[in-house]
Amino acid sequence: MFFVISGFLITGMILRDREDTGSISLGRFYARRAKRILPAALTVLAVTAVAAHFLFNTTRQLATLWDAGFAAVFLSNWRSSAIGTDYFHADTAASPLQHFWSLSIEEQFYLVWPGLLAIVLVVVVGQSKKRGAGRLAVGLVAAVLVGASFSFAMTQTALNPTGAYFSTLSRAWELGVGAIIAAAVPALARIPFPARFVAGWLGLIGIIASFVVIDDSVAFPGPWAALPVAASALVIIGGIGGRQRYLFPLENPVAVYLGDISYSLYLWHFPVITFMLILLPTQTIFTTAFVAAIILVISIVSYHLIEQPLHRTPDLRGLDADERMTAWQAWRERFSGQAMVSTIGVAVVALAVVLAAGNAVDGERPFASSDSPVLSSDAIQADLAAAVSATTWPTNLSPSLDSVMAASAVGNPAKGCFEVGGTPDFGACTWGNANAEHHMYLVGDSTALAYAPAFKAIAEASAGQWKITTIGLYGCRFTDVLVRNDGAGVMEACPVRKADVAARILEDKPDVVVVSNAFAAGQSADGGSIPIAGMVDSTIAEMAKYRVNQVVYLAPPPLGADLAQCYSPVSSPQSCTVPVDDAWKAFAERFEKSAVDGSVFLTSLPFSCADGLCPAFAGTLPTKYDAVHMTAEYSTHVAPVIRKELVDAGIKHLAD
Repeated sequence: MFFVISGFLITGMILRDREDTGSISLGRFYARRAKRILPAALTVLAVTAVAAHFLFNTTRQLATLWDAGFAAVFLSNWRSSAIGTDYFHADTAASPLQHFWSLSIEEQFYLVWPGLLAIVLVVVVGQSKKRGAGRLAVGLVAAVLVGASFSFAMTQTALNPTGAYFSTLSRAWELGVGAIIAAAVPALARIPFPARFVAGWLGLIGIIASFVVIDDSVAFPGPWAALPVAASALVIIGGIGGRQRYLFPLENPVAVYLGDISYSLYLWHFPVITFMLILLPTQTIFTTAFVAAIILVISIVSYHLIEQPLHRTPDLRGLDADERMTAWQAWRERFSGQAMVSTIGVAVVALAVVLAAGNAVDGERPFASSDSPVLSSDAIQADLAAAVSATTWPTNLSPSLDSVMAASAVGNPAKGCFEVGGTPDFGACTWGNANAEHHMYLVGDSTALAYAPAFKAIAEASAGQWKITTIGLYGCRFTDVLVRNDGAGVMEACPVRKADVAARILEDKPDVVVVSNAFAAGQSADGGSIPIAGMVDSTIAEMAKYRVNQVVYLAPPPLGADLAQCYSPVSSPQSCTVPVDDAWKAFAERFEKSAVDGSVFLTSLPFSCADGLCPAFAGTLPTKYDAVHMTAEYSTHVAPVIRKELVDAGIKHLAD
């Protein structure tokens, strides 16, 4: 909708400029764009960067600064695309500047589109006396653009949905549709009122339907973006040639004013929501209304104090001294009263945020736990229980939460054994005594990677009895069906990696294979849903291909809190403590019931959660670096507990 409206307005402005003056002034166009876009946008970027310093953890602060830099040069969409296809960062907390991706696409389009129109109108059309020749040429160019971009969107959505969502090339057709309408305005203005009436209401119904019909199960932007695009086009067409008074949901004072301040609403809404989620982590109807009110007030203040005054600064070119003075005086008189109202609004918002921040800071009870080395399940449980009850962050976490979030999987010794690309060398992914009598494999997706440091420690503590090979592929479930994943290159590498691992296991004939996959329902490669039961059965079917004597299904830790979101200078550990998720419980129950002879299911609860609650740290160690994956340090730390579970499952010779 945003792109269609933008394509219509900007193209129409360029065409009218040419018709009024006989030429297209790119300098004048970009000067107007700069005054319209930059003041409010740069203000939001600056305020967001400062607020992030006080409200975000160090890792998220740095990410926000990078986001601000990309947004300032209108490249947010490409940064969002890169992060969204990076497996280890795709699920990180939303950036307060994430919404700038759409503004970036718009501005990238307008770096090219006006110049292209100038060429078409000046070189192609030239001095043609034929009425409407320029608009026809622009419409034809826009139609070609729409066709090419829509085709690209269809292809890219199938191959790389995240990349397609943020790509200028797969979104340009939406702006192009608006451009076609702008070029056709003289013809569309002759449409009879009854037809415009029907078009307007059909468009509005289509827009509303889009919110219901389109979800994450449909291909977007190709082809399903066509529904809101076509609907928006109908609403615009319905309004050409006269106001849409019949379309009362849009033609009323409230809707019109919201339209006036829509750019400020767009700029401010996401930073406010993101920061208020830190200050008011508990979401209720009251907090939702409170946040909506804050957004509205800030947007109104921004509109009257920043956006409009700077957008409406007089163009002094060609004016003499008296005319310049008159223009400036008129500008000051117009906006002086708004400045007073805006200042009051700023004070109200500041007071509300201070009160919210005061409510967010929680901490009466100091953290207390054992600093002794963890050697047993009981000791780990004691540390987990202490973390669950803590209301202040410990000062002795080593490594710190900031450092593990920044490092992600970098410190994992088996990281190279799970990366996209050619199948790694199996020898380089094997730990312990190379000549050991017993051999174990740990396979799976990134949850298996997170367990790799523990199994490395187990192999090295086995008194030369065991060697353990840890190999898999992050984002690749070790199931006999291909589960969809948007990580760059994962879908192409996954079948090859599973086949190579299966072939090597059949050749090596290890004593035991341990598999660990994410406990989450999935989608097949063609987009079909795979429920929990199907994921479990498919995992068991994949393991049957290995023909080994014993298979261990090792549960991943239950999902933790989103650390990038919950951990901040104004939060407490309670914000990052979550109950065992329902999906984990359903997977565990299904594995326990489905285990066949020669297989066993091992739970992760003894080293992940206490009394059904899962904290972000235990003792002096962070447990995870995101919502899913254990830190390498904690994985090594809990190796004795995992080893005991393996021994209890009948695996021998795992001595200290």
